[in-house]
Amino acid sequence: MTTSFAGSDMDRSKLEDRKAFNVQQAAELCGVSPDVIRRAIARGDLIARYPSSRPIVEASELDTWLDRLPTEPPGR
Repeated sequence: MTTSFAGSDMDRSKLEDRKAFNVQQAAELCGVSPDVIRRAIARGDLIARYPSSRPIVEASELDTWLDRLPTEPPGR
């Protein structure tokens, strides 16, 4: 399966083997919008690293963040 990430085609299995992702890639992998990832970073719920002015998120951090998300929608 090939998915478009940030303007380039990349095999999803190759993407999943990466150690870190930019915001767009992290959002695609998690099935959320990039704004959800950005808000999680801003709140400190998701730890980002900054090798440049743009954040990247480690794969292990994404796994931890997903595991901490509620299993029920808000208000239930």
